[in-house]
Amino acid sequence: MDLQDLPVAEVKHVGLQAAAILRGRSVHTAGDLLARAPRRYLDLRAADDWQLVNERVTGATVALLGTVVDTRRIGPLRGGGVSLLLRQPDGRGVLRVVFFHAPPGMAARTPLGARIRVIGSLREGRGELELHQPRVLAPDAKFAPIEAVYGGVSTLAPATIARIVQSALERVDEWADPVPVELARAMKLRSSQDSLRTIHRPPSNIAVDQLIALQRGTSWAHQRLAFEELLAASVALERARKHAGHAHPIPFDLSVGPHIAKRLGFELTPSQAEAIDAILRSMTIDQPMRRLLVGDVGSGKTLVAAAASLATLRAGRSVAWLVPTSIVAEQHANTLARALGGEGAPIAVLLGSTPKRARTAARKAIARGQIRLVVGTHALLEEDSLPPDLGLAVIDEQHRFGVAQRMAMVKDRSAHMLVVSATPIPRTLALAQYGDLDVVTMQKGPSSRQPITSRVIEPGDHAFIANTIRRALEANEGRGRVFVVVPRIEADDASAVTIAEADAMLSKHFPRDRIVVLHGQLGADAQREALHAFRSGSHPILLGTSVIEVGLDVPDANLIVILGAEHFGIAQLHQLRGRVGRGGQRAGCVMVPESSEPAARERLDEVAACSDGFALAERDLERRGAGEWFGEEQSGRDRSFCFADPLRDRALVLRAVEAARELLERDPTLAAHPALDRAAKRLLARGQHPTAEDAG
Repeated sequence: MDLQDLPVAEVKHVGLQAAAILRGRSVHTAGDLLARAPRRYLDLRAADDWQLVNERVTGATVALLGTVVDTRRIGPLRGGGVSLLLRQPDGRGVLRVVFFHAPPGMAARTPLGARIRVIGSLREGRGELELHQPRVLAPDAKFAPIEAVYGGVSTLAPATIARIVQSALERVDEWADPVPVELARAMKLRSSQDSLRTIHRPPSNIAVDQLIALQRGTSWAHQRLAFEELLAASVALERARKHAGHAHPIPFDLSVGPHIAKRLGFELTPSQAEAIDAILRSMTIDQPMRRLLVGDVGSGKTLVAAAASLATLRAGRSVAWLVPTSIVAEQHANTLARALGGEGAPIAVLLGSTPKRARTAARKAIARGQIRLVVGTHALLEEDSLPPDLGLAVIDEQHRFGVAQRMAMVKDRSAHMLVVSATPIPRTLALAQYGDLDVVTMQKGPSSRQPITSRVIEPGDHAFIANTIRRALEANEGRGRVFVVVPRIEADDASAVTIAEADAMLSKHFPRDRIVVLHGQLGADAQREALHAFRSGSHPILLGTSVIEVGLDVPDANLIVILGAEHFGIAQLHQLRGRVGRGGQRAGCVMVPESSEPAARERLDEVAACSDGFALAERDLERRGAGEWFGEEQSGRDRSFCFADPLRDRALVLRAVEAARELLERDPTLAAHPALDRAAKRLLARGQHPTAEDAG
């Protein structure tokens, strides 16, 4: 059996109770056990030198042999501690050793005159060096020159974990290396077994800088095992692509771009034309397209996606648009109706608020093929909501949807998929950078759009907010429109501005009949009426939540005020800012934090200083982590990986992707590389990817 699949209960020193505890912490196999790298290393090669004590080297790790010359209790009589005085063998120096929580039997092990060895770190005590809570060994006990220190697991002590790991390490030759021999030779890689031995039992002659690299997780051994994981991940992703089936090729039709632009009253920009060209070319082959279209707010992403939709409809296939809110769904449906000019009509709109009778009728028409273009929110993911012969799935503002929801759009349908975003969340950006999604970037929007002036102001400056809103309303001959956005509808456990609080503040400065409220708890009709009142100017101040974040197009809007701004993510802030200035006028964004906490202010200042959504997404990726490649988490560290860090190891990722494609091209079933096949399946099981079955 491959050691990586050996049940942890079969490792020496692991009893039934320990096995249950380890399995409860996702340590099911010896492979999982050896993937738990040490927390730190103790360099004890010169630690038995009393000179470290005599020269008062605070912080030094020592492993000293000495004689107990004094012992006394400290603290309460029960459950207290013990203080020892240890004398250097030649009698020249002494060291105070303190056990604040003395282990049972300590007094019996350390009587006056006993010779013992203590291992710990020197620290300043009451005017003298002390050793706190050291390990105590017999004077003739052997210790490793460099000792790996592990964290405890539940009630299993660090020393117990160390003993178990070392037992597993004794069988490391049974670890089946998933990296093919020829690939390892070409990349001049050492073996998995050597890597694991180095991490868990560093050689006594290791250089100090190499030991530091081990401590930091950047050593050659970590990189070698990271490449294993990344190769397995790349194999899984490549299999998922290959197993996605054969998509229906869409004929290359460059006339769709100018046609859509003309219908919408625009002139196609070079960036839009390039994006349309790249996407249409990706759809001409029988392999399903997986594209991420990134363009700043107002750059014309909807126009590009509409062009791809028209090409698909002209090829006789159907199209589905998944969008985050009812308001955006209806807006997109209206835009597509104008853009397509009757081609592919009629258009069905499926919302959570759609009446049951209307939804049932729409689904029947969709199933009969009478409707070939469907726009909807999460309701689109319900059974029988997607049209047959789906040729293209458009996912708008993907950060509002989970991985499984996006994949559900194309699974078992072999449709092309176009993911659209102004500011990708970390996970999607990572998948794009590492090969799961191919990126199309629209560098520039329409030349008529001016930069948005962004500013962060001090908390509670209501006078400044009111004056800024007043000036915005008076601009453009009194046609100004102002968004005021808050994080919460109602108060909850989180401290954040609510609709009611913001409404009270605004009502002190503006007539109540100038303000309209819009949020997700309103019914579809109420939302529609509120938006109409705002657009028409009868209520030029719209107070709402992040429901207005994506896709909302009000050309006259020239100011957005974001209250409690630190409660929004970077992607949300950039999206909200993109709601203004869409008519080519000067526009502004005012971010108002609730607190003066430095970290929150720094993040808001970063957004204010940068107008490039893709650049903001990359910074967010570095700050928050990429999330899980094969799971649901969309930020943070990927728990599927033990040694790899896709952000840090970008060069390794690219090499792994290239190697995986070459290997699968020659050996699609990996019959000649069973260890790699098992590694890919093992990684998928660890992450529980929604398309794990497709990925093999």
